[in-house]
Amino acid sequence: MKVANIIRRFVFEEWGGTESAVWNLTKKFAKQNVSAEILATKALCDCQFERKDDVDISRFDYFYPHLFLDSKRKLSLDKKGGNPFSLGLYKHLCKGCFDVIHSHNLGRIAKTALVASRKIGAPCVLSFHGGYLDVPKSETDLMLSPLKNRIGYGKIIEKFYGMPRDVVADCDGIICIGKNEFEKMQLAYPHKKVAHIPNGVDVEKFSKESNSNFRKEFSIPQNRKLILCVSRIDPQKNQVALLHLLQNLISKGENVHLALVGFITNNDYFNQIRSLAEEMKLIEHLTLCGGLPPDCDLLLSAYKSANVFALPSIHEPFGIVVLEAWASGLPVIASNIGGLGHLVDDAKSGFLFEPNNISQMTDAYFDSQKNRNEISKNAFSICAEKYSWESVAKQTLAFYKEVSK
Repeated sequence: MKVANIIRRFVFEEWGGTESAVWNLTKKFAKQNVSAEILATKALCDCQFERKDDVDISRFDYFYPHLFLDSKRKLSLDKKGGNPFSLGLYKHLCKGCFDVIHSHNLGRIAKTALVASRKIGAPCVLSFHGGYLDVPKSETDLMLSPLKNRIGYGKIIEKFYGMPRDVVADCDGIICIGKNEFEKMQLAYPHKKVAHIPNGVDVEKFSKESNSNFRKEFSIPQNRKLILCVSRIDPQKNQVALLHLLQNLISKGENVHLALVGFITNNDYFNQIRSLAEEMKLIEHLTLCGGLPPDCDLLLSAYKSANVFALPSIHEPFGIVVLEAWASGLPVIASNIGGLGHLVDDAKSGFLFEPNNISQMTDAYFDSQKNRNEISKNAFSICAEKYSWESVAKQTLAFYKEVSK
């Protein structure tokens, strides 16, 4: 079997949950005698071809079909929410003799995948990593803001290439990483082949000891309890709520520190976090670490150095970083929304709170410290049993065979 794993962008220096899923899935395919390539646009990376860990990665020229789109707006779309068109990607798919074309993004990337799949007679599978039926309108509006007052001509191109209006309805199979979206998708598309296949984690990698010293590297006092959040710096991830948690804990006499690790997808939001921390006089208790590459030992050390992992997202289809925290033996507190509400079993594998409810978040923090050993042990067992990448790869391959019938 030859598989095309398609993703809008794939850059090791700008990492996220979707990139992690595509990377690990492709590597596991290779170990199961499945030939798989990662195909992406050149968004944030001009390297056309590279081979890493026996995986071929190809990137293609692309453009956003909008007039008067300056470099700043284009960069914003590259980082999040872009809907590009790539003729090079389409040509490669048509010539690649693929048995399955698997798109990990929607929009024109998915439509390109579907049109190419019809041309070569291969099934087209779509994965939903960023939500689809439950994305808040405020988040969609923010992603599309760079296109405000720009003149678009994408529909003309889509019509020329015969791209469908509803790619979800026309594809051969759908994979949902989140249980909540899986249930909604079954209702919305009752005659479609839909599978719930969660993301995975490399338990062995995150459970081993680190050779780095995260606290020393970022000058975080050893005597402070460390709250860690690993996620893109973006309003969706709601890191501002953690500043209010930090302030509340300090007012209660807790000696705590907050470390935010993540690549910046929204500069305005990053500046808002920094300004608010200064206004709240929390700068001495806050470390903005920037993004750490997926294979960086310092990232492992961050999990090992922390006392609790916090994810206060206002929208989250899954939360792969929760698995990383669990595999590292770190207790988790998270928003009771989207996929997180299904992933975290409240008071058993972590503690849930309503987004922006600082009182609940504070209680979750104290509960995580009081029950740290029991919660961490439970979560690690669940992680090792249910969320290995080997299992994810096997389930995905089985679904490919189902949609190929």
